[in-house]
Amino acid sequence: MNNILEIVNNISNVAVAKKMLISTAESCTGGLISKYLTDLDGSSLFFDSSIVVYSNDSKISLLGVKKQTLLQHGAVSKAVVEEMSSGLLKNLQSSIAVSVSGIMGSLKNDTDKEAGSVWICIMSDEITKTYHTVLTGTRIENREKTAKIALLNLYDFIKEL
Repeated sequence: MNNILEIVNNISNVAVAKKMLISTAESCTGGLISKYLTDLDGSSLFFDSSIVVYSNDSKISLLGVKKQTLLQHGAVSKAVVEEMSSGLLKNLQSSIAVSVSGIMGSLKNDTDKEAGSVWICIMSDEITKTYHTVLTGTRIENREKTAKIALLNLYDFIKEL
């Protein structure tokens, strides 16, 4: 399964069969995951919504991420993506939340985190799976790789439910 549309089609088939709705909270991908999910005809049968939360303030105000979590762990962390997904599930009618946060570019950042570092969380009411990876590539390549990794993990997650 290398083609994004094939991955999304497989997600659609399983999510529709299980009557699941998916929402995303995207930081580093800027909405790319939701773009791929909605490229498919009939995506409204399994896709509910997406929130692009690029700034820390938007993570706090839109998803309920705690300021203390951001201060203690940084925006690119397991704790933050888990709070992002939790915020989606609390505020929306979705059964599955996908959240991502990472450092996509190679420019010097103001944290101690490595460029290419990405955290992904996929959550339902019963299960939480969180993934970390460090990507090497350009900003655009890293965004695309992050979206693909998130979608592949989402497919595996939904199959297990």
